[in-house]
Amino acid sequence: MMLSRSIVIGMLIGGAVGDAMGAPFEGLWSDDIPNAESLASSFHEYHGYPSGQYTDDTQLTIATIQSIVQNGDIVIPDVARSISELWRHHSVIGPGGACTQAAEKYLATGNHFDMGAPVGQAGNGTAMRTAAIGLWFGNDRHSLVSTVADISRLTHQDPRSIAGGVVIALAANILASDHTIGAAELCNALADSIDPIDTELASLIRALPDRSRSPDCKKFIAAAGQPSAEFTEPIISPFVIPTVLASIYCINQHRNSWIDAVTSAVQLGGDVDTLGAIVGAMSGAIHGVEGIPANLVADLQDSESIAALAVRYHWLLENRLQTQACGE
Repeated sequence: MMLSRSIVIGMLIGGAVGDAMGAPFEGLWSDDIPNAESLASSFHEYHGYPSGQYTDDTQLTIATIQSIVQNGDIVIPDVARSISELWRHHSVIGPGGACTQAAEKYLATGNHFDMGAPVGQAGNGTAMRTAAIGLWFGNDRHSLVSTVADISRLTHQDPRSIAGGVVIALAANILASDHTIGAAELCNALADSIDPIDTELASLIRALPDRSRSPDCKKFIAAAGQPSAEFTEPIISPFVIPTVLASIYCINQHRNSWIDAVTSAVQLGGDVDTLGAIVGAMSGAIHGVEGIPANLVADLQDSESIAALAVRYHWLLENRLQTQACGE
């Protein structure tokens, strides 16, 4: 498995652009979000921030990749440190409760082993930051599952959140090497990988391709993993299960276009900065940075520094994956 520089840049920039696209509309219903053409034309006003500002989804992703680049490897205690530094410097934009709780616990104790929010808090703070990590493992998907599970535990100990982090990393890994994989094949591979971690999410992912043909698919996704739908109309909450299902759904429905995949995610309503970030990164693994609208890339905050980090990450990946290939 060899990766082009464009794919690596596309994942980091794509996640940040998707995040920034969704940020102004977080928490809104689908009907209150602009149409796809408007979303693609320019970043909308995000009150109190400059145009193209991303949020914690991208910040935690960048902190994780910075740790890997600085160490030349995944060093989980340093990932914990790097993430937590965002809270030390009060620089987090739109942080989630579980990630805040985890970071503050780490800053108080220096212990990464039990910093994650306890079982019962099953937010999407794992899935929002793991896509780019998936590239690190090449064909070694067994190590991907175990290592990304450990990285996910830094903020969330709930098996559903851990499984969600693994799913997004693995999906990015698979899509980067096989852009044309069928929806059913992709979903079965993802479900198989997390079945030992959380059978509920695994079964829902396995069912997604069939449910996607149904007119009530969006309602199915929004209510997934809950005793009943919270609202009469579908909206994607920060609960990890709907977030992961919605992200995979958008990728499968819009495999041929980065902008179509991301605008469809943002238009679902709810936690749309996270949806935009996840789908933007996964679709970036398919299309590379050239597939992302140039106007949005140019207007993204910190675009050049994010791209520079991606280049350094790509250099590490090239060397790692060449070594892996020689050992096979």
